[in-house]
Amino acid sequence: MGQVSTARDENQRCGSLLQVDLSGITCGLYDPIGFGPIGFGLSAWCDSTSVADIVKNSHAIGHPSSEYELREQELIELKKAILTILFVVVAVLGWRQLSNTKLDLAFLQEKTAVVGRGDLSIPITGTGEIHPKSRSVIKPEASGEVIKIPVDPGQLVKAGQLLIRLDQEEERRNVTRGENEVARARSTLAQQRLRLQERETSGIAQIEARIEGIRAQLRDAEFRLNKTKRLYEQQIENLDVMTRVQSSYDQLKAQLDGAMADRAQADIAIELSKHDVELATKAFEIAETNLRDGEKRLRETEIRSPIAGMVSKISVEIGAVVQGGKTTFTGGTELVVVSDISDIYVRTEVSDADIGAVMWLAPPAARPGGQELADELAADGVVPLVSTTGIMHELGVEGIPVKVFVDSFREEEFTGIIERIDPEPRKAQNIVTYIVHIRVTSKNRKMLALVPGMQADVEFTADAVSDAILVPHDAIHRGPNSELGVYVRELDPQSQEHKPRFVKCRFGLDNGLYAELLEGEGVDENVEVYTKLPRRFGEDDDEDE
Repeated sequence: MGQVSTARDENQRCGSLLQVDLSGITCGLYDPIGFGPIGFGLSAWCDSTSVADIVKNSHAIGHPSSEYELREQELIELKKAILTILFVVVAVLGWRQLSNTKLDLAFLQEKTAVVGRGDLSIPITGTGEIHPKSRSVIKPEASGEVIKIPVDPGQLVKAGQLLIRLDQEEERRNVTRGENEVARARSTLAQQRLRLQERETSGIAQIEARIEGIRAQLRDAEFRLNKTKRLYEQQIENLDVMTRVQSSYDQLKAQLDGAMADRAQADIAIELSKHDVELATKAFEIAETNLRDGEKRLRETEIRSPIAGMVSKISVEIGAVVQGGKTTFTGGTELVVVSDISDIYVRTEVSDADIGAVMWLAPPAARPGGQELADELAADGVVPLVSTTGIMHELGVEGIPVKVFVDSFREEEFTGIIERIDPEPRKAQNIVTYIVHIRVTSKNRKMLALVPGMQADVEFTADAVSDAILVPHDAIHRGPNSELGVYVRELDPQSQEHKPRFVKCRFGLDNGLYAELLEGEGVDENVEVYTKLPRRFGEDDDEDE
């Protein structure tokens, strides 16, 4: 009896332990989207350990274990059923909540824009390099050591301002040597002139006097000879007298021939003296030139700026020894580069496909052939490829303004005009480009003097419209029949929801950001259009253009 009562007590205790406390079930699921608590919380317990103990104790009191195993299995099935019911309830509640919010989530995916009105241009772009009006590479004519550099790179200088001073010792020696050469050449020239004067005066005069004296004697000798011949023929004079008279005549005649030969030699000597004087004169002039060059090089030991501008580069330091351009084959050592920044240019390359349009954007004088060729084309009735009605009023020149952009000044926009187009193309890897020189004319152009050599983006306005209706490029879609148009955002009076309505359109110019609207029923300024169509209930928007 004691064992039976003990077993009954254990059964009652186990039954009490199998009860599930459902009072701990509470709803407290929080919706992360913000629609309030829609979940649940579960608190259920069962002391399964006691069941195991009952099974173990049942062997001790002699009852079979199958009855307790059956009760344990029922407990497990009950817990599964409760969990299943709870999961079903949560799924249903969550589905209802998400179904109610699907429409609002869909609107989060759509994007719209407003049709506007403004100007639209189709640019021709190119890249170029910023450079000043001119660059003066300064090399010395004097040689020597750099002893002073009073300027720095980037400093503005005036014409004639001192840039570098060289040691003057070597050039002073050159000047002294030049002065000695001039003195020597002057002395030689004076000697040659005196010799020429002597030969032209005293030498010739003496020979002339001697010739005249011989001629006078010869006339007298000839008279006596003729007289002696007549007397000899009359046998008045003998042969000895005749022979002496004839010999005297022949001697005087020989003396006259010798004097005439001396006169010819004197003339030749005079010509040689004149040539010596010319050579001495040239030598003197060369010596004087060398002296002047030496004095100039002495002065040029102080290197001064030839122009007003900015010091772009200094290639030497104090203590460096430089070579003058007169004494080396390389033209001398590069010292300083000074840039004339009174005007700033952009040298840009334009492809052969766009150069034709750019030609008409330039003033006639800037095109190859200049105004003369432009007049011939106008006379032949050649129609410009693009409009050239743009006028640079502040400059008084014809031409379309050119926009220039630099990465260093992203917020700044520079403008200029085409000043020259080189007719000779450049070819590299089968790519043909033409060089276009653009002079920057905007008031902020001096900012570009800070970044010479930097790359710039150039934009030529080749085609443009004014006061046009502009549709964002992203708002252009293909409709149900693959026709281009826009989806207008309209309010549905029945559902009070905004829905897209496709409108077939015809577009004009398009620069990739906006397109010119030519035709479109009901599409006008301030109309709201879709740039991204909404996605609802798995429907995809058609954005193909």
